[in-house]
Amino acid sequence: MRWMLQGGRGCQRRSLLRTTMRAIRVGRIRPAMPLDRREEHYQGRRPTRPLHRIASPPGLCTTVSPLGIGMGNYLTSRITAEKHAHVKTSKNRNGRPGVRLQDLPEDVLCTILSKLPAKEAVRASVLSSDWRCAWTACPRLSFGADDVSKNVKGKPQRTKMFIDRVNAGLRKHNGRAVAQIEIKYIFESKLVDHLNNWIRFAMSAHTKNLAFDLAPPNNFPEYGDHYRFPSEQFTDNKSVSCLACLQLSFVRFEPPPTGFIGFPHLRKLHLHVVKTTRQDLESVLCSCVNLEWLSLLRCHLKDEMKVVRRPLCQLRYLKVVHCDITKIEFDAAKLSTFVYDGPYMPITLHHAAKLENAKFWFRRAVFQRCIASLLNGLPDVQKLTLQLGMQRLESRWTLNSPRVFSHLRHAQILLIIHREDSDKILYLVSFLRVAPFIERLEVHFHGLYTLWFATDGPLRQEIPPCEDKYVNLKDMRITGFKGARGQAEFLMYVVENAPAIEAVTVDTAQRLIDAWDPEEPTPRIDSAALNMVRGPLLKRLPPNANLLLV
Repeated sequence: MRWMLQGGRGCQRRSLLRTTMRAIRVGRIRPAMPLDRREEHYQGRRPTRPLHRIASPPGLCTTVSPLGIGMGNYLTSRITAEKHAHVKTSKNRNGRPGVRLQDLPEDVLCTILSKLPAKEAVRASVLSSDWRCAWTACPRLSFGADDVSKNVKGKPQRTKMFIDRVNAGLRKHNGRAVAQIEIKYIFESKLVDHLNNWIRFAMSAHTKNLAFDLAPPNNFPEYGDHYRFPSEQFTDNKSVSCLACLQLSFVRFEPPPTGFIGFPHLRKLHLHVVKTTRQDLESVLCSCVNLEWLSLLRCHLKDEMKVVRRPLCQLRYLKVVHCDITKIEFDAAKLSTFVYDGPYMPITLHHAAKLENAKFWFRRAVFQRCIASLLNGLPDVQKLTLQLGMQRLESRWTLNSPRVFSHLRHAQILLIIHREDSDKILYLVSFLRVAPFIERLEVHFHGLYTLWFATDGPLRQEIPPCEDKYVNLKDMRITGFKGARGQAEFLMYVVENAPAIEAVTVDTAQRLIDAWDPEEPTPRIDSAALNMVRGPLLKRLPPNANLLLV
């Protein structure tokens, strides 16, 4: 094959070359060390055979042995290095052995094609008669609206073309194993039968990753219902034995039929805009006995989300974002990460003794009530990030709870201080009272201009005495500092009760919103706020502690 290309096919070949090089970089396909040189390497001797560089098109650079080429990971190759050694070579103008792209072994070529989108892999079939069916060996198929020609006008015609493209592509892979199938399109009623057939094909092709990323139509509130997920197709253990990752969008679950075995081998589940009930969702999740990763986005149950009837013993990651639910209750002993974004609600994670990281963004909540609820539902969390929007602060120093965060070591608190709460900042010490073993504390404030040098609120001398000190606290950081009395008193209280503190950072910038709404610097006001606490901090900090005022 010549690399100096002309005409339409030349453009297609250059396009394939660019995507191939990108696939090589993404897939990290590297030539393997031949067997004879591997033996020398393992024996500690320097290889005696020089390496040569393939005479390849500009930008495609591959190093091979004179005996042949291979892949970087032999676990993904069905052809051994000896078979790879029989690659046809020729001399380039520098006298070095050259290997052309079409001379690559079949398994290497299939691996390259598997890194390309389905559309690009199909386009490669026009480059050579030997490649006409090579794309059918691609184990990853992705079909979306981009596969439909832009010249096709009218929604019905575009939908028909998309259906024909998908059916044609799946027919080419009939009888073959397909590792990944992805369908991305706007849902219509005429797609229902085809979607059911495509799921049936995925199960027969032993698909590991299945994604039905359906989008609601523009008028979906008046359009009708979501796509009904065909649970009746999942009654045979053979059909779901390979399914490990499932992504569903704009679907609905109905009561599972008799004989429904669920997804016993599923490890990752992502649900987006799924319509279901508490009972049906619990039935589906309880069938995923090996589930490790679960994400729910905009799934409106309008009820409790409970999975306690059958614990998810392997679940390690749980994410719930913008879901209309009233309560979350899971039994997951190995859960290590939990993310929640939405209105405040009770959250209980049973037996989650290994919970390392928990992130919450509550709206319309009272700070002390949030802390008390998390203390009852997640007492073993190790790192807690709590961001509150439209929150309120109560005027009380304690939570009236006998429990404490016995494993909490790092806490991040992000607060939007309203005008009516500027005199209650010091009541944040109610959180420290239940976190006696904390090692790193971050408090990020965001407030209005009225927070600058506010003089409202109690003094730290009014805090009820506590014999326990924060002996493990080493690092403290406050941002959005505006010289308010509550901020300064809270800062002094922490420093006076942390005898082993090593670093204190006070930053006047509002880091909470700097990413999308940076605050204009005000050097004079900033320095005046910092000068308020510079002297008192230096008097109270241990001699070896570091103080950073920004």
